[in-house]
Amino acid sequence: MEILVIGSNTNITQPSFTIKHTMTDSIDVSVFCLGENGKVHNDNGMVFYGASKSACGTVTLESKEILMNLNNVPSNIEKFAIAATTDNGTFATHPAISFDSSDFECQLDTNGRSESALILLEIYKRNNSWKVKFVGQGFNGGLKPLAEHYGVDIADEPVVESSPKPAPLTTPTLTVNLSKISLTKSSPKVDLTKKAGQIGLIKVNLNWEKGKSSFFSSGIDLDLGAFIELKNGEKSIVQALGNRFEYSPYIKLLADDRTGDSSNGEWIHIDGNNINNVKRIIIFTFIYSGSPNWDKANAVVRLHVPDMPPIETQLNETSSNTGFCAIAELTVKNNTVAVERLNRFFKGHADCDKAYGWGFKWSAGSK
Repeated sequence: MEILVIGSNTNITQPSFTIKHTMTDSIDVSVFCLGENGKVHNDNGMVFYGASKSACGTVTLESKEILMNLNNVPSNIEKFAIAATTDNGTFATHPAISFDSSDFECQLDTNGRSESALILLEIYKRNNSWKVKFVGQGFNGGLKPLAEHYGVDIADEPVVESSPKPAPLTTPTLTVNLSKISLTKSSPKVDLTKKAGQIGLIKVNLNWEKGKSSFFSSGIDLDLGAFIELKNGEKSIVQALGNRFEYSPYIKLLADDRTGDSSNGEWIHIDGNNINNVKRIIIFTFIYSGSPNWDKANAVVRLHVPDMPPIETQLNETSSNTGFCAIAELTVKNNTVAVERLNRFFKGHADCDKAYGWGFKWSAGSK
């Protein structure tokens, strides 16, 4: 394994490999699939939070990992540029960034980095062989100018006009929408663009910093769950405790990550085509094992809704001795589905039940 410094490179010995990194979820990772001119061939050449897998299948972004399969690279792609951007502030406010793969490892010192965008690594083809270079180059601006630098056509924000003008006759082109909906204290709610019954599959993902177990402390294992209430008054819970993984046909918890090692975190699927029978769904998480320290968990929840930008909320409030958090509530009224950030912390399921009127009886459980 090679220890790379900025500007150095080494050979890639295996066509399929994983690059692990230490960037937090507040940093957006993107990969650009470039031709010999250093530009993408079309807007499908950008891999980011809105499209986490390349069209050719070479690149897949997961939390803390970039999966590469160079067996799938089309002949017109010569290079992959791995970059990172931050929405707020500069990289100087973030800890050092480490990369680890089977052929190399490197670390970028962020001290004094005044940029909000960085070009980190390049994986490129030279004499029919693949190599990796540690770039570490700052870039002025955020994700939009970075993407445009690589030839990506970015969709402008829509402009509302008093009297609509006829659309000009132009050749259709692909454009990438970089928007991301962040639910915060000041902006806690958003309506889904499609009506209930026509939404499709809603995917809810929870990811967090697991941490490492040691003699003195244990890593943090969060469990994802949901309370659901139908319009006819029926109520249920889906969670790993008690092996309650599904309430058909409305909601399903995918297989629980009991080890805490999965880079994908945990997922809940909601059938948006059946959600018109639902009154409300409350997404929650609780610390199944480890110290109740939400600051260290750095948990983030993302809702992936068809034809909408990702909706995310971060569990960034300081809360001690409370191992349970009600994250977000989905409500259905007049065929409109709304998502509202809650981020309320409780000692456990029973306390949350009292706050939101679920009406269940609780006893200790295990999985």
